[in-house]
Amino acid sequence: MKFPFKTLGLLLASMALASCGGGGSDGGATSAPQPGSITLTASRTTLPLNPGNILPYPGSPFMAEVAFTYRNNAGVITALTSDATFTTSSPSTISLSPPDDPSTDENEMASRVVSFNDTTNNGSYVFFATSYDVAGTSVVTASATDPATGLTVSKTLTFTVQGAPPVPGSVNLTPSPSVIYVAGVGGVTSSTISAQVRDGANQPVPDPGSADNVKFEIVGDAGGGILSAPSGSGANVTAKTVAGIAAVSFQSGTTLPPGPVQIRATVDRADNNVSNGISDPISATTSVAVSDGKLFGVVITSPDLEAVTANHVFAGVDANGNPVGGLDGTYSFTISALATDRQGNPVVPGTTIQFGVIDAPLSGFPSTGGGVFDIAGGDGNPLEGGTAFTAPTGHFTTAGGGAGPGDTLLVFGQLVTGNFDLENARVVSSIANATNLTVTSAFNRNDTTGSSVNYGAVLPYVIGRATEANITASATTNAVGVASTTLNYPVSRLGKQTIVWAQGNAATSSVVRTVGDIQPVRLPGVAPLTIAVSPSPLLGNTTTSVTVCVYDAFNSPLQGIFPGFSFHDLGIGSGSIDGVSGSGNMSSATGSDGCTVGTVVTAGLSGGGSGGGGAGSPGVIFNVGNSEPVDIPISVSTGLLLQAFPSSTSGGAVNLLLTDGNGNPVPNAQIAGVCTGGPSIVGQIAPTGANGQTVASILPTGLACVAQGEPRNTGTCVFSTGVQGGPTATVTVLGPVDPDPPASPPEPCGN
Repeated sequence: MKFPFKTLGLLLASMALASCGGGGSDGGATSAPQPGSITLTASRTTLPLNPGNILPYPGSPFMAEVAFTYRNNAGVITALTSDATFTTSSPSTISLSPPDDPSTDENEMASRVVSFNDTTNNGSYVFFATSYDVAGTSVVTASATDPATGLTVSKTLTFTVQGAPPVPGSVNLTPSPSVIYVAGVGGVTSSTISAQVRDGANQPVPDPGSADNVKFEIVGDAGGGILSAPSGSGANVTAKTVAGIAAVSFQSGTTLPPGPVQIRATVDRADNNVSNGISDPISATTSVAVSDGKLFGVVITSPDLEAVTANHVFAGVDANGNPVGGLDGTYSFTISALATDRQGNPVVPGTTIQFGVIDAPLSGFPSTGGGVFDIAGGDGNPLEGGTAFTAPTGHFTTAGGGAGPGDTLLVFGQLVTGNFDLENARVVSSIANATNLTVTSAFNRNDTTGSSVNYGAVLPYVIGRATEANITASATTNAVGVASTTLNYPVSRLGKQTIVWAQGNAATSSVVRTVGDIQPVRLPGVAPLTIAVSPSPLLGNTTTSVTVCVYDAFNSPLQGIFPGFSFHDLGIGSGSIDGVSGSGNMSSATGSDGCTVGTVVTAGLSGGGSGGGGAGSPGVIFNVGNSEPVDIPISVSTGLLLQAFPSSTSGGAVNLLLTDGNGNPVPNAQIAGVCTGGPSIVGQIAPTGANGQTVASILPTGLACVAQGEPRNTGTCVFSTGVQGGPTATVTVLGPVDPDPPASPPEPCGN
């Protein structure tokens, strides 16, 4: 029945074409099958703003349930043969999540995704759309492949996240940079002041169109500085926001203001427009520090990590551009100087800082540590504003072979209150005698208070020169006031004491003063350090020697180091190194080979067996600075021995002797005793003396008396060190005997 109707339809169509002047025939062609369609139905399409970004949960006010339905071209709900895809166009406004899958441990509903695929249930599915912290609209798209045609079918649904009224609710100011310099000193002279304006829902306010909606103004004295904006320049300007942000520029003047420059931004909460006046103001204030860039303070510093570099003989580069070549026997240590002005701002970038180092004349390295500078004292007196330097107890002409022209005089002014300005490094010009010399440039006036102050001969000082280390002589500061250089030295001098100084010039209206810092620096190795100890294990309960060596990461020896030590798990025993008991430092420093030898004395050890070490076994830990400590076990061949003399008594004094496995007496050991069967011990037993001995007093009074000829009652007293598994000594205690002959009838014992 269908076929004739289809033919009739085609015939009528053909006739219609012919009547319009057309010709030909469609040859019996049929129209292409049509795909199905998607329906999206949401519980609601308008959601409130979610400022706390709360995750989806059942019943959430920030969430909408969206039903997905797929129908074929006949309008019948149809199962899909592949997953459907769900996507949001603005994830900061609307995010998506699938329903929870009870077969997994994860709560899929609580996830927030931009896009996901999932299998629908016979053409039906439910997912969730949740608002985020940005107001606006987001388009959610669902797409699927039609099972009949293979074509992609899509459907969209628009969600709106409501915010607050489009007027200002807050304004925040940020300067960048926050520190600039007065015009003419060579530093940055402008700062961008950005105002971020948000509505009551913390969203950027709408762009105001042709009107300005932020007013900027300078509060107080700006030293001639001005604000600059597209609307003009001066102490007050206006600007408009773009995406909630308006920016102007503050430009410094040629005069240093009395303090940080205050800049205020004001918006109108009434209409987001300041061009027509301000009726409901909201303001915020920020500050820009304006510096003259003049050097006032310098502090030497150095990094804790990756501070030392092992230098190489350059032999080209590898395929990655890295230098190729063996070690050249020198290290370079990063030294930095932080330079500030009097208000604590960085000095002008490019400020020159001079560096220097001295390492001689010096005595005691490595035997007493890093060494001590020979020409030094604590009673230096520089002439404020002059070139003379005196020290009443000085030995300028004799100590260390004497000082001479060209040497460096370092005055530690910061170590004595009121002498900050006299932290000076100066070159010696001439030596008059043992207590007087002159320098090539004048000392500072010590007038940070405005008046020159002379405290007399109270300042520490050192005179020296560089003989084994050098330092790159100068560097310039960066944007944060840091100038960096390297201290270079041979690996054969690791651990030696040097003194490094950093100094720059600070011009004032009348004179040029120097600003400096002086710091001692022991020449460091490359981390990590390694400690080597021999022998291992150490023999216990005797006197022996131990060798401790300290090397850096390249096996270069560290000299002048006093390794630390700490005994552990000695029980009632004792241990010392170089006469120091328990823990401390070895008395001899490491030598040119990085090694030192100490005398180890241990006594009274009962544990450890063959010296396997570990928890509970006696040992000694060696350490140096932040290096990995080394635990050396102590081997004990046999345990302790406790003896009692006599081993059988009717009461009275019993001598106790405690010795170790080598027969050495064990002093300071506390002996305890427990009696059974009647006897008792009088009082507390004193610790063993230097000879390992102590005395216990036993009373037999708890034992019953017997007549002559009868077996005596006995008890025992067991003595021990109190250490589990430690030695014990047992004393048999004999009860009393009646001295009188037997009586008839019997009388009480002793009558």
